[in-house]
Amino acid sequence: MTFSKICPICKQDFISLETYMSHIKSDHNKLRPEEFVKNSGELKWSFRSDD
Repeated sequence: MTFSKICPICKQDFISLETYMSHIKSDHNKLRPEEFVKNSGELKWSFRSDD
């Protein structure tokens, strides 16, 4: 299982959850949480499998 996430603010692509969270904390710490969860059609994350 691989991680892939694009920052909704600056559109930078991340392949590690740790680096993504560090990026949010250091580069976007002044933004409100609502800025990250705008309804932009992004798929919701889920660990459940529908197999």
